[in-house]
Amino acid sequence: MNIKKIAAGLLVLLVGGMIFSTLFHIAAGFYDRRSYPAPGRLIDVGGHRLHLHCLGEGEPTVLLEAGMSGWSVDWALVQPTLAQETRVCTYDRAGYGWSEPGPLPRDSQHAAADLHALLSGAGIEDDLILVGHSLGGLFVQYYARTYPEQIAGIVLVDSVHPEQSLRMNEEDRARYEGSLRSLTRLSSFLAPTGLLRLAGQPVTTISAKLPDEIRGATRATGFMSRGYRALDAEMAAFQQSQAQVRAAGPLPAVPLAVLSSTLVQDFPPGFNQGSIKNTWDELQADLSRSATLPQVIAGDSGHYIHLDRSELVIQTIQEVIRMADAD
Repeated sequence: MNIKKIAAGLLVLLVGGMIFSTLFHIAAGFYDRRSYPAPGRLIDVGGHRLHLHCLGEGEPTVLLEAGMSGWSVDWALVQPTLAQETRVCTYDRAGYGWSEPGPLPRDSQHAAADLHALLSGAGIEDDLILVGHSLGGLFVQYYARTYPEQIAGIVLVDSVHPEQSLRMNEEDRARYEGSLRSLTRLSSFLAPTGLLRLAGQPVTTISAKLPDEIRGATRATGFMSRGYRALDAEMAAFQQSQAQVRAAGPLPAVPLAVLSSTLVQDFPPGFNQGSIKNTWDELQADLSRSATLPQVIAGDSGHYIHLDRSELVIQTIQEVIRMADAD
């Protein structure tokens, strides 16, 4: 038996398989872009374009900010209902969904600058109700502190706390942030090869929770390599993003609501540890101390409250709108 020939044959098969997988990924991506065009519009924010999708009319404008690995489709159960009474906009951060990649780092500062340019380009510049989920909640906190004159209200949906990394003990932080960064780095590396597409692993983990009519578009855009790169870049800047919020000054004196989950479900890998969830709950309670409304605890809900308990998120946003109108 010639071991060298066998090894060479296996190498040829491996390389051939990788080439096939990569070409398949490129062709499938082209098909997906043709089959699932952006439902909103692409607006230049200075060197790259972001996707903005608005429904409804009137003021205030509700801006829905997705969490890490998420984009506009995350809000499919919330946006149409709220749009019956006011204008409601979702968008895709740089690299996600239908948006083009943006410059590094992908931290709070860059996310807010992109959003500010996007809203200005769309003619939306004040009377904003900002709603942010998870990492999007952190970005919302930075935006509100940086552009307070534009803000009419804030809703934080299981949001990251700006002191999360500081308050976790070293072991928990390493387990959570370390395992997540390893996963995002590996996914970013593998995505261009098409292996994640072949394995049926889009960048978002919530396809099954979404309505049937948008599930195809969600999976199609979720296999784009740029989405995995955006996810890895946001995770790489995670601690920096928190520090920027802490340094940005106080939140504006506007109606503020905090919704928090109860189940350890749909959190990133490395989170499912008792002590980490206990710290998360403490941080949620801390966020609520600055809230205008009592903390809203979403029973029977995992991390994606806007999908598990969409009616509760809608009701809370409506209450903040009423309070903002009364001011």
